[in-house]
Amino acid sequence: MLGVALIVFGLSYLAAVVTLFALRFRVGMRLVGAVPMVLLALMLGLFGLYAAPAFAKYGPGLVVSAEWNPPREAYGLLPALLGTLLTSAVAIAIAVPLALSAAVAITEFLPGLLREVVGSLMDLTAAMPTVIYGLWGLFTLGPFLQRLINGISSLLGLGVEMQAPVSLLTAGVLLGIVITPYIAAIVREGYALIPKAIEEAIYAVGATRLEAVLLKLRYVRGYVLGGLFLGLGRAMGETVAVAMVVGGNYLHPTLNLLSPGITISSLIALQFPESSGYAISVLFAAAFLLAVVGLGLNAVGVYLIRRWGA
Repeated sequence: MLGVALIVFGLSYLAAVVTLFALRFRVGMRLVGAVPMVLLALMLGLFGLYAAPAFAKYGPGLVVSAEWNPPREAYGLLPALLGTLLTSAVAIAIAVPLALSAAVAITEFLPGLLREVVGSLMDLTAAMPTVIYGLWGLFTLGPFLQRLINGISSLLGLGVEMQAPVSLLTAGVLLGIVITPYIAAIVREGYALIPKAIEEAIYAVGATRLEAVLLKLRYVRGYVLGGLFLGLGRAMGETVAVAMVVGGNYLHPTLNLLSPGITISSLIALQFPESSGYAISVLFAAAFLLAVVGLGLNAVGVYLIRRWGA
């Protein structure tokens, strides 16, 4: 199936290039633009094909069961689903305020040259390999969070303890830092499209700097919401950095952010090399679910940007 997908992709691309240069430019461009969509559809079809045995054997139990027992061929994705939701929620809660603050600070308060430098540096952080974030999270962020939480708990007598630096909380905080540049870049793009007349009108009615910022954010609310959903999709799909700091607990579902856990993407990365039989189909089912949810979130984000974009 994969070979067929690659052949179809290659032939489609070749046909698009030939049409582009030999026949009609508009038709060729449309074919070139359609190639990624065809490839994406083939990828989802491939995932669905390999996941079909798992869906047929386990049914709804695949997403509500927490058992992972290869000798009995009993598998469940509940811990991974809970971990994905929890870490993504923490990431969004951290990233949105940081991204909005960074975007406003860069566009509103920094002078021209410094604005370009800081903006470019922030964009470059989005291009850093996530394994670097993972190493930083494992050796710096995780131990820091452990000391901080245990210190506060001891000081206030809360009786709460973070047993290890690897946890769902560490993964969520790290994800929040990873996706912040993506959301900030989208908000800054919206800011750049605000008409000059709108800015002049805001200050002409006597608005303060804070009031002006709030009005502008409201004006580009489509970009803010779109960035939120695109960042959420990015957080749910992150693999390497999360796998290094989440703890790898795929046997026991937990809602405790201070304990080790697992996400769908990290489960696939950690388990796939050692899997066989129905376990492979289950991991493809997890990948299929993650891909569908990620595409849905990104589609919502793009729709909001186009619907409410400035």
